[in-house]
Amino acid sequence: MTPDDWLRDPLDGAETGPELNLTPLVDVVFALLIVFMVSSAAIIEEGMSDAASGQIELALPTGDSKAQKAPATELVIQVDADGSMFADGKAIDDKSLADDVMQRLAKKPDLQVRVEADSKLSYQRVMDVILRLQTLGVRNVGLATREKAP
Repeated sequence: MTPDDWLRDPLDGAETGPELNLTPLVDVVFALLIVFMVSSAAIIEEGMSDAASGQIELALPTGDSKAQKAPATELVIQVDADGSMFADGKAIDDKSLADDVMQRLAKKPDLQVRVEADSKLSYQRVMDVILRLQTLGVRNVGLATREKAP
């Protein structure tokens, strides 16, 4: 061996092995990532659509009356199991409720209000909402129930 042999590249002229091309693998991973992002966004949007459309999850107490759709002029106040209030599907506090009811009463003195309260909610909280409405001047307050299962 000569000293020049030590400086020569051992792979020079030798055939190299197969190369691994990662581009298709990266493409597949990015495609899966996009699919998961779109599907998770759709799942989250689906879960939020009920609240956005005014549909609050309530377990109403049962009664003998048939379910009726609220007239457009009726104010629907929903109180969930936590005691949180919603007016026409939007979260509302006591002060905002008072302001909203007073505005509606100014336009329509015979305003009808339907209270939809969760069956797990304490009776006292339901009465507090009804009494608050009555002190604001609402005279037509109804309680919503769901139909008994046969």
